[in-house]
Amino acid sequence: MKCPQCKSDINVSVFKYTVPYYGNILIFSGSCPVCNYIYRDVEQFSGAEPRRITYRVEKPSDVNALVIKSSHARIEIPELGLVAEPGAASKGYITTVEGLIVEFINALTPLCAEKSVSTANCEELLHKLEKARNGELEYTVVIYDYTGISNVLSDKAVREKLRVEEMGSY
Repeated sequence: MKCPQCKSDINVSVFKYTVPYYGNILIFSGSCPVCNYIYRDVEQFSGAEPRRITYRVEKPSDVNALVIKSSHARIEIPELGLVAEPGAASKGYITTVEGLIVEFINALTPLCAEKSVSTANCEELLHKLEKARNGELEYTVVIYDYTGISNVLSDKAVREKLRVEEMGSY
């Protein structure tokens, strides 16, 4: 495939993996030899109905729940005002709820270094994210996925069919 950053060729490896209680998935992985862009994606062998997954973090062990995020998924953490929209270079991956929080921390940290952003607001949000990462803060992770691939592997996760009006919002 072509690198979305520098347009060089990327060799992508594809692995079949069976996730317990979920099914067979394909994991795509590669990196650009020129600019070091890392490509990763995850797809289910067969998609499901569009869905919204809601997962509530209430105690520290809740951050260990396994998350499968497709490249088409939108993630929200309403209590923190955070939204991760899918885009052309969006990636799918397998992580934990803690790993999702780390993704937000990694995206926010360079923005906080810019002069155009309020340092106090950034520091407060980063502090809340560290508490969320450790399960010291209650919050909700909401994943919208019209491909039906994304999931949170936990008995606490609530899976609902995505309504047509919700699919158009992202």
